[in-house]
Amino acid sequence: MLAFNPDLVDDLARQRVVLFLGSGVSSSAQTATGSKIKGWHDFLQSALDRVEPMELQDQVRDLLGKRDYLLASELLQQHLQEAWDTLVTDEFTQMAQPSALHEALIALDQRLIFTTNFDKLVESCWVSRIGASTHLSTVISRIDDSSFRILKDHSGKYLVKIHGTVDDPSTMIFSRSEYIRLAFGNVMYSSFLEVTLLTYTFLFVGFSMEDPAIASLMEMYALRFPKTRPHYIIVPAGMQANIKEIFKRLRRLQVIEYDPTSNHAKLAELISKLAEVVRARRKEILADTM
Repeated sequence: MLAFNPDLVDDLARQRVVLFLGSGVSSSAQTATGSKIKGWHDFLQSALDRVEPMELQDQVRDLLGKRDYLLASELLQQHLQEAWDTLVTDEFTQMAQPSALHEALIALDQRLIFTTNFDKLVESCWVSRIGASTHLSTVISRIDDSSFRILKDHSGKYLVKIHGTVDDPSTMIFSRSEYIRLAFGNVMYSSFLEVTLLTYTFLFVGFSMEDPAIASLMEMYALRFPKTRPHYIIVPAGMQANIKEIFKRLRRLQVIEYDPTSNHAKLAELISKLAEVVRARRKEILADTM
């Protein structure tokens, strides 16, 4: 059995962890056509097929090479106009079977799941693994002052889609202007995430920290609260030691590595083993209270 950080295990056992799921989780699922739901880079790359001016194609490719996805999205959205919404809807409403990774994450049985993904895979998996719950999870796709109530409502489970949902395109954060309006420029967005970081432990899965809003928020959080307990991020093995140190020092993130071979299949195995340890710890806690 792998050795997991006991503080993380204890927080998971007490449902004090926010599972923060990035595009790597969605890309683990297979769609009805046998493909994968595209991540940010691949989606923008595919959108270039609709762009006719070669100058714009070259400009967007250059931005993709620099990983400036926000500006690339802004240019494509501006050029494609109505066709952009169709592309987004067609991609992220695809029918797909939740993967072994989805199943393993739901088996951790946490009360709060946050995601930057637009699709409905987490909802589908959560419904199929309702467990001991008597009600469906509540989905929140717009951060405002009412969002704070979930931090005290321990009776239910919540999926917070912090970048919106494909069900409501007006909530989706994709381009630079949408980031400014709905994330960077939204006081409730940053305040809600900061308060949650202070009161819960975050476990990032399938998330690269390339999202500028989240990366900046983590760095400001670490600067303002340097002595708080760490959060955790699961990444493919091979991250350099000095980068791990930066994650720890500048973002209060402890790195957990996994073997990425076999198309990242071992990530689901790692999460499943963690869930076993958490269930055992939960039984110990229950026994101590009796």
